[in-house]
Amino acid sequence: MLKLLWSKIYYTFIFDKRYLFFLDGRKVTLQLTFASFLLGTLTGILLCAASRSRFKWLRKLAAFFVTIFTEIPTMMLLMIFVYIIFGRSALPLLWIVAVGLTLKAGSYLSVIFNSSLEKVAEGEIEAARTLGMSRLQAFRYVTLHQTVAAALPLYKNQFIVTMQETSVVGYLALVDLTRAASIVQIRTLDAFFGLIAVTLIY
Repeated sequence: MLKLLWSKIYYTFIFDKRYLFFLDGRKVTLQLTFASFLLGTLTGILLCAASRSRFKWLRKLAAFFVTIFTEIPTMMLLMIFVYIIFGRSALPLLWIVAVGLTLKAGSYLSVIFNSSLEKVAEGEIEAARTLGMSRLQAFRYVTLHQTVAAALPLYKNQFIVTMQETSVVGYLALVDLTRAASIVQIRTLDAFFGLIAVTLIY
């Protein structure tokens, strides 16, 4: 039993240096996660600001943008970016996928930021203005603090969601963690240890 177990582990990770697939896949997963989440945070802030603009056309544009990128499934969105929008582009595939994931994460984050802003009582803002604070000061000392506190749990959760969504990029020929497990499975005809390893890494 132990001999069979060791044999499966050996052929999954050690033979032919197959552990390198998992290391390279982890690198791609982390690159996509951090790049798309950090850029998605900036995108979310911009979309949130646009959705609260005094210009009606800008509010409608932001709402349309958020609706499109939150409703389209991640896999379909990435396929559109890779095969249609950037189909003839010389950009690296990793960058194209990162753009798609950034817009996806940014749209969700803008919803989080907006809902967190709405939790701040108007009376507190008016009280701050009554005390002589400017709009910027009221935002800094009253709105921002409460918004961050309200948004933080959902913000952390969105980071996890963004990492999980990178698991579909293997279908676009990027060797992430999930794709690495599939490659090893094809060579060993055994999916168990590869999938367990990927699950533990996630």
